[in-house]
Formats: sequence, structure tokens, C-alpha cells
Amino acid sequence: MSVFGDVQKSFVVGFFRKLFRVKIINPENEPLDGAVGAYVACINHSSNWDPILIGACMHRPLRYMAKSELFKVPVLKSLVRLFGAYPVKRETADIGAVKATIGILENGEIVGMFPGRRAKKIHPEKVTPKNGVAMVAYKAKTGILPITIISKGYKVRMFRRTIVVFGEYIPYGELEKMAETEKTEKTEKTEKEGGGVGNIELYKKITDRVYGVILENYEKYDTVNKSKMRKNCGGSNS
Repeated sequence: MSVFGDVQKSFVVGFFRKLFRVKIINPENEPLDGAVGAYVACINHSSNWDPILIGACMHRPLRYMAKSELFKVPVLKSLVRLFGAYPVKRETADIGAVKATIGILENGEIVGMFPGRRAKKIHPEKVTPKNGVAMVAYKAKTGILPITIISKGYKVRMFRRTIVVFGEYIPYGELEKMAETEKTEKTEKTEKEGGGVGNIELYKKITDRVYGVILENYEKYDTVNKSKMRKNCGGSNS
């Protein structure tokens, strides 16, 4: 096992689960060794704690992108690398980071990605997800595991209840079927209208499919914010 894998198993798991009072729902949906090789974990992004928090909830080591600025700080760059991070330039189309991610997946590892990119203290339904998860998974020919992080006030904080929901794993075969459907639809459209055929619409459909699971589980299992809403509404109809 790699260094960051050892760290996750020996220290992060117990410490961070207690620190953030983590409750895991549907842990059986996490693909374990032998069942599935590489895949992309697609996670809604609420705080800078998210990568380590999710790593502490999973049985296998998690790799993830981190903003390139962190790798310029002498001590911090060693720490983030220790936890499986690799650099990405957030303000540009970082082709190198995309290639690195695909390479990690082709090596049989798990990559955590946030379709919302930046951590935002808002309900995930108000976030417009990007297509990066879909593009990387499809190009690397891997499946996708939707993971929902639920926290009070839509931001992970220490000593507050954090709910982590593992959605149903979406295998690459399902992405292939979506691609075949999209190809058929585009071929018919091209024959009628002319023009080229790209993958943007396919990536959008995959993104909607995956992020839809995240939103569905947020609505289904969000008890920390719903209780607050009921309290604000008076808590009674009488």
C-alpha cells in the first residue's frame, strides 16, 4: 500500500470520523477490492475538508486534485501529496491535470472529483455541475460512484453531524449504453441537418445522471437541514 494509503488507514479514519461526527449511509454501495478496479468518486463540494473526509469513509485510498498554489508552500505541499493530492490549475483548462487523472485511473486507482469545482456553502441543487467527471470517466473507461455529503448549513464543520451517502455505483457499461444512444441520435440529426458530432451532449447527459443521484440522496437523507427548516416554520400545524 502507498504512503497516503497507510496514513488514511492508520490515522485519518478514526480521527476524522469522530471529529466530524460522520454517519455513513449505504456503505455497501462502495466498490471494494476485487469487485471493481479504478473508478471516479463524484462528490458534491462543501468545504476544503471534503477530500480527507471522504478518504476517511472509504476502504480504498482516494486520489484527488488540489489547487496548484498549495504545492508552492514548502511544508504544505508535502502534506497534500501525502494524502494523495496532485496539482491542478483551477482558472485554466489544465490539460496536464486531465491526463494525470486518466493516468491514475488507468493505473487502477480511485480519483475523487467535485463537479462543482469550488467549495460552496449552498444547497447542491443550486450548483451547476461541470462535465469533467463524465469526460474523465468516459475517456478512462471507468465507472462512477456518486457520493453525497450532507452537513448543517451546507458546509462541513468540526463537531457537527456530517452525513455521507454512497449512491449506487454506475458501471462503465452504462456509460457505453448512453454513448450508443447519443451516437444514434446524433447520426440521425447529422443526416438531417449536417454538421459534426462531438461528445459534449454525452458528457452533459452523464453529468446529469450522476449529479441527479447526489441531489436525490441529499433530499432523501438530509435530516440536519430539514429539522432546522421545520423549527423555523414553527414545527406544528396545530
